[in-house]
Amino acid sequence: MSKHIFVRPAGSKDKENFSAWTVGTKDNLRDADPLTYRDTAVWCAYDKSGPIVYVPVQRPRMMEALAIKPDADPVDVAVALKELTQNLVTQCHIDGCGEIYFLCKEESTQRYAEKQAFEKLPWNVYRIKVGDLEKA
Repeated sequence: MSKHIFVRPAGSKDKENFSAWTVGTKDNLRDADPLTYRDTAVWCAYDKSGPIVYVPVQRPRMMEALAIKPDADPVDVAVALKELTQNLVTQCHIDGCGEIYFLCKEESTQRYAEKQAFEKLPWNVYRIKVGDLEKA
């Protein structure tokens, strides 16, 4: 018979393990800030012997690919991006979201992001497109 592993929300009884394991996990990209976001949940994978893995899951906002009018003035584009970003920050305050991600490739857009409040991340980014997990 195969071993069963289940998932549940972490609770107050998990605080000690979670804290110790977070610090003790090798090459962990630990960031305590997401634990303070209203929309973050901590999940626990466990078996009959107890917890195996904890993972905080937050719901950041992701700014997707831009669609810029071909003949738009670059200054207008910069102002528009600033306004869109500020709108998203306000929405995050309302929703309890703690982070905004902006993936970009084009150099002037990267310079814009770095001049604004965005922080360039040094890590690889991975994704799962849930709809692709089961092909018809």
